[in-house]
Amino acid sequence: MSDVPAEGLQRLLLRRVWSSLWSHLPMLATSAAVTAVAAAVASALGVAVGGGLLTPALLALLAGPTLMALLRVVQGALVEDETDLRTYLRCLRATALRSTGFALLPAMCLVSLLAALEVHARTGSALMLASLCLSAVAGVLTITGSVVLMPLAVARPTLRGARLWAISFHLLGRWPARFLAPLALAGLALWAALSLSSTLVLLLPAPIALLAGAAYWCCAVELGAQDVIGAEGRRSGITSARRS
Repeated sequence: MSDVPAEGLQRLLLRRVWSSLWSHLPMLATSAAVTAVAAAVASALGVAVGGGLLTPALLALLAGPTLMALLRVVQGALVEDETDLRTYLRCLRATALRSTGFALLPAMCLVSLLAALEVHARTGSALMLASLCLSAVAGVLTITGSVVLMPLAVARPTLRGARLWAISFHLLGRWPARFLAPLALAGLALWAALSLSSTLVLLLPAPIALLAGAAYWCCAVELGAQDVIGAEGRRSGITSARRS
């Protein structure tokens, strides 16, 4: 068992959220910029090709492959207090396909929701309300679930399929406020970027990913995970039997 209490590790993680914005700024900025540029290209293509209807799918296809690699940088900053370009590139290559698959699920729910909204606006059909409601519920569940699932998949790569989703929703149900914080920040940051300056988009992915990573790892150490390297530079008992 770890000789560092969970509360101490949680405080350490939260301190690293802020300190890593300076100490690991080069890699956070690089990985965030890759994601932001891919998202900007996808958004422009979505407006040009489908009038915005296909934007979620294009975001998943172009920016989706970079998300798990970005979260791996965040994990390095928060848990290991170490980041480097080689690890990022290796993770980008290894996780691109899986990361795209995770991103496509909420994206297709959003495409269905946008399509249902458009059809309902044109026809006023009551039948489309059922499709609209189902798409909305699926979109909310998959988006909020993905905020937990992606950092979990990065931290525990052996988790797959239904077990991965089950653990994600368990963590979300137990600590909802922790995982809603990244979504709230994403909404606020997007509003600021659209209202004030589009160049702010380049700065968005890093703090959002840091909050998502910190939310997962605070839950993980509370459940007994012992992966976090302490302030002394030693790992707090990597051999924990309990894994979140």
